[in-house]
Amino acid sequence: MNFWSFFPIAFKALFTSRLRSFLTMLGIVIGVFVVITLVTIAEGAKVYIFEQLNSFGMGANTMAVYGAEESEEGVGGGMMTAMTKSSITTNDIKAIANQCPSVSLVVPAIYGAGELRYGNKKYQTSIACGCTAGYEKLVKNLVAKGRFYSEAEDDSRRRVVFIGQSVATELFGGVSPLNEKVKINGVSFTVVGIMKKMSSMMGMDFNDMILMPLNTAEDLFDTKEVTETWVAATSIASVPEAQKEIKAVLLARHRKVDFQIRTSKEMLGMIDSVMGAFTMVVGAIAGISLLVGGIGIMNIMLVAVTERFREIGIRKAVGAKSRDIFFQFLVEALIVAGIGGAVGIFLGAVVIFIVSRIIHVGLPLSWVSVFWGILLSGAVGITAGVYPAIRAANFSPVEALRK
Repeated sequence: MNFWSFFPIAFKALFTSRLRSFLTMLGIVIGVFVVITLVTIAEGAKVYIFEQLNSFGMGANTMAVYGAEESEEGVGGGMMTAMTKSSITTNDIKAIANQCPSVSLVVPAIYGAGELRYGNKKYQTSIACGCTAGYEKLVKNLVAKGRFYSEAEDDSRRRVVFIGQSVATELFGGVSPLNEKVKINGVSFTVVGIMKKMSSMMGMDFNDMILMPLNTAEDLFDTKEVTETWVAATSIASVPEAQKEIKAVLLARHRKVDFQIRTSKEMLGMIDSVMGAFTMVVGAIAGISLLVGGIGIMNIMLVAVTERFREIGIRKAVGAKSRDIFFQFLVEALIVAGIGGAVGIFLGAVVIFIVSRIIHVGLPLSWVSVFWGILLSGAVGITAGVYPAIRAANFSPVEALRK
């Protein structure tokens, strides 16, 4: 028989036992659905985080300096330690800017607590930051309304503030905050601009952020300790050299390694490894689902073989060969797996579309996961169908007709 001629026979057999066929497909549907949705969401989350880092100024030629020892693990550990006690001072920042030829931009930041008052309204911001005017050069399209403060305002310790979207909404509602006076920790400031719509990163909501000149923040928070410093190298190729120069300057000044220098590549690498581990876990879950689906197909096909002994005997008696019987049952298993895989892909695409609309984040369908879904469902169908097909093919006509 021609291979394609087995398909009408297989479809007829499956349609005869519709409920059983549906339940058989269910395991494959769930397995492929898990592969499509979770892998796509994991990949989409990774791309989203990378895009957010770039939008926050962490491009390929940037790095962050923290005043914490290397024993503190990762970016989060270094930053949290530097929040309480940092070894980096504003004088160190000046030395880096003056003595590192591979560095094009240095933006130090001091973090503190900030309670804002406007009239009888009060708001506690989660991120009160003092930084130099160079921050505007790090972040693309930072200003939504108004302007960012200038170097002259930083040098003269002007009390001006640049606020996030949430701060503007909570304090001013529909009124424009530009040139309005607010009190931060009891000190009067003038609002000069509003930040673009931002997202959260590492648990920090940047819409809840206020920025002020570095020198002004030193006075307000009564500190010269720099919590975090963003550094841009002259080019991507010069990042390693800039890293060496910064380390040499700080070592000469501190006489010990009580700081960390993290390149954006390292930070992205850490995020990539975390997301990669998550994707592997997701893949393992999907693999288990497909394994269960494959076992289900094999069991149902073995039951089908047992129930159809007489059909097998009659077909062999009228001239069907063992390979014809083998392919008949193998094609049935492939159809079950194929339809299950197609339904799983469709449901996955629908769920991804809905989730992306709910969270307002683009989640393009991962075609790699679609490919693996198709491949795995086909592999499961073949693997699960081979043994029942061999068993059916090996029955003799006489034995099959006696059943």
